[in-house]
Amino acid sequence: MTNDERGTMNEKIFNVFRSPFPGAFCLLYNTHLMKKLIFLLLLALPLFMPLARAAEEELLDRVVAVVNDEVITQAELDVFLRPVYAQYSKEYNGSELMKAINEVRQKILSQMIEDKLVYQEAVQMGIEVKDEEVEKAFQEFKSKMENPGALDEMLEREGLTMKALRERLKKQAMVRQLQDREIRSKVVVSPAEVEAFFKNNPDRFKAKERVRVRSLTIKKSEEARRKGLTDEKAKQRIKLLAQKIRDNHNFGQIVKDFSEDSHAKQEGPGEWIERGAMIESLDEVIFKVPLGGGTEVVETPIGYHIFRVEAKEPEKVHTFDEVKDQISGYLFQEKSNARFRDWMEEIKKAAYISIK
Repeated sequence: MTNDERGTMNEKIFNVFRSPFPGAFCLLYNTHLMKKLIFLLLLALPLFMPLARAAEEELLDRVVAVVNDEVITQAELDVFLRPVYAQYSKEYNGSELMKAINEVRQKILSQMIEDKLVYQEAVQMGIEVKDEEVEKAFQEFKSKMENPGALDEMLEREGLTMKALRERLKKQAMVRQLQDREIRSKVVVSPAEVEAFFKNNPDRFKAKERVRVRSLTIKKSEEARRKGLTDEKAKQRIKLLAQKIRDNHNFGQIVKDFSEDSHAKQEGPGEWIERGAMIESLDEVIFKVPLGGGTEVVETPIGYHIFRVEAKEPEKVHTFDEVKDQISGYLFQEKSNARFRDWMEEIKKAAYISIK
């Protein structure tokens, strides 16, 4: 794998740790995060280690960094690295795997250090959080669980008490208050800046033609995919299903019953797909299909597909009124990020930081 490809993979995985303000703790409140990561990130936060068991283990664990009078241990770092390693081991091996892991390790450790510094600053500033704020955060966190019993199961699996969980949420609320005071409250985006950005970046506001499709997929065998071969058995299966569709069987029901892609069970069409976003062979076929129409069987390296076009939008140029709020939000985030970086550099200059 090339350095560019590794960088792309690195970027995809490291997006898990991103937020408008660097630091893993901030991510817990981004509603677009995958549910399965929410609990992992909460438990992994190095700045929240109230458990007696964790404190005892820390004495025996290797210290990887010292931040003022607090330490970050290898065990804490490993909580973040473990899922990244699992993903990277599918893409790399040998020295290439170690190089990729080391790159991510440095980034994660850097953000863990920033987490420590931000929380320490919140404590020093005497920021307090009311019980009702903690309860609200707890209910929001609980609502992200997949089912009513999931929270108790995860707490038990991780050896965490409900009291300790609430304490962590309280500390996160303290950090958010600090960010509001030191960062967000001091960022201003003027109407003139929004207008200038719109005027100076016309290509950003051109929307390509796009479609929403529903797909029926029959995968090739693992051997056929690996060797780039035709899979006659899979091809025959989808031909039979194509005939059912032509015989006026319900397309959506056939997808639910037989499709082998990850979106088979979802109701309705998938996300919008812009022209040029797919491989060329699919792009050419799908964008020729009229609204409500379907494709013939299409072969890809993965398998065989039939697509039905559920919605279409032509190419368009957005007006200023349509995008001004998005521009304002984007500029606010950019300014906030820049202010945070400057603020963090000042905090680091005054701190004792030692990486082992």
